[in-house]
Amino acid sequence: MQPTLVSAIADYASLAGGVPTSNPVAAMGEPMLALQERDPERAFAIFDRYMTSPDPWIRAAVPLLRGSFGRLLGHVDWAESGCRESLAAFRALGEAWGAASVLIQLAELAQLRGDHATAIAAIEEAGSYGRQLGAWGDLTYIDGMLAAIRLKMGDLEHARADLERAERAASERSASLDDMRAWLALVRAELHCREGNLAAAARSCERVLAWLDEKPSPWWDGMRAHLRARAALVVLAEGDEARCRALLAAALGAAADWVERPALATVMDAIAVFVLQAGGSARAE
Repeated sequence: MQPTLVSAIADYASLAGGVPTSNPVAAMGEPMLALQERDPERAFAIFDRYMTSPDPWIRAAVPLLRGSFGRLLGHVDWAESGCRESLAAFRALGEAWGAASVLIQLAELAQLRGDHATAIAAIEEAGSYGRQLGAWGDLTYIDGMLAAIRLKMGDLEHARADLERAERAASERSASLDDMRAWLALVRAELHCREGNLAAAARSCERVLAWLDEKPSPWWDGMRAHLRARAALVVLAEGDEARCRALLAAALGAAADWVERPALATVMDAIAVFVLQAGGSARAE
């Protein structure tokens, strides 16, 4: 993918004559290349250049983009302020899709703080924009997000309903596993764990991990780390400390090799659970 992206960025820059992009899709080319090359800090200079774009949509999106990349690097504090700045700008423009995108990010940030009520309110408002626009892909993600948040709240009944709605919508568009259905399978594994169905949780994780084995690109390392960490806790609950340790080691390797700090935080949390539950044998390692 990298040579193709490099070529596309060069072609677009030549066509644009050096003027900052006014195309939202093209705007992500250079920042994504910076991630691919494991140099995410370079993206912030790119975003500064985008602030001179003639397109007000691009200028409104810049604080959101800075916040999103900042969150990847662990800067949750100023990620939220950037999102709120973008939300105000998109609302001033009357731009519903941009506002919905920001609200999804704000929901994720509120979830990190454990502020589930704020997360639910933000994601439901994003959903209202999505329904106005008929944005089916975003609505599937929003329902999955609602399920994930409600799982953390312990509301299994509503989480199950939200997840089933998201799974039905995803299945109607694709019969095979894709990135959306893979993420929903991770949410489903969490639901199985909360219900005490460890075998089903393990199967959900194993299915997606097998799918990821066919995707060697580092883009998938964050999801790979999340899944291995969840699978590790499942087998720990089943009493298999050796398998748990192996999965955690693999998860840590995937997370450390990539640039997304949230994935690393998830793995570190799982390691802490392992150490606390396994006791002396874990500390001896």
